[in-house]
Amino acid sequence: MSDIPVGSPPAPPGRHAAPSGWYPDPVSSAQERYWDGWQWSRNTRPRADLPGAGYGQASYGSYPAPNVTRPAPGYAGPRTGSVQATRTADGVPLASWWWRVLAVLIDNLIITAIVTVITFPVWRSLYATVVSYFNAVMDAQRSGVAPPTLNATDLISGSNQLIVTSAMLGVGLVYHVGFLRWKSATPGKLICGLRVVPVDRGRDLGPLAWSSIFIRAAIWVLPGISSFLSLVTLVDVLFPLWHPKRQALHDIAAKTQVVRSR
Repeated sequence: MSDIPVGSPPAPPGRHAAPSGWYPDPVSSAQERYWDGWQWSRNTRPRADLPGAGYGQASYGSYPAPNVTRPAPGYAGPRTGSVQATRTADGVPLASWWWRVLAVLIDNLIITAIVTVITFPVWRSLYATVVSYFNAVMDAQRSGVAPPTLNATDLISGSNQLIVTSAMLGVGLVYHVGFLRWKSATPGKLICGLRVVPVDRGRDLGPLAWSSIFIRAAIWVLPGISSFLSLVTLVDVLFPLWHPKRQALHDIAAKTQVVRSR
């Protein structure tokens, strides 16, 4: 949240429409303040047009300072509705939706491979059932009798379904919690050059708080317990497409954002 008191001073002209960037600070005419496309941030810098300001190109760790041209006085920004922020409040580029989806696909492939190895006896039993049923159908055709029926419970029993579901949830939680605490990113995000940070603190290199990690992992993994709850995951995946800070549902709950680390 901004440290500017609510209601004073006003947002730039065209609130929620002005693009993110450096604007004249409504608190002090001697400096500029960063507008993240949604609200004022705590980041300020001297104005370039004042004598002796000379801040040049500010350093943001491994990221260059935002190179946004200051709009002319009275500029209201585009009149096309809400504009998403492209950077965190401290100037780090936010991850695009497509890179986030690619990271999710990579993570799901890795988790599925691990679960398949753990539950191999269940899949071996399923394979044997399918082969036995196929042979029974072929024998029935040769004998001229009706083929046998096959129910879902004949393929995989309730206990085996519980084993597979429990393995998926357990591996998923351990995978996400472990890597988010260790690297602030899952292997999929590391491959795609992404990192999870506290909201509006893109330069924060420290480990994420345990509370944020558990909330984020739970909201992402636990809906997989049923096909109905998977609708929550679908909304979660699509949410960054329209959220002003490109946050998914689990980002909002955990107070995190996903940034580009390279």
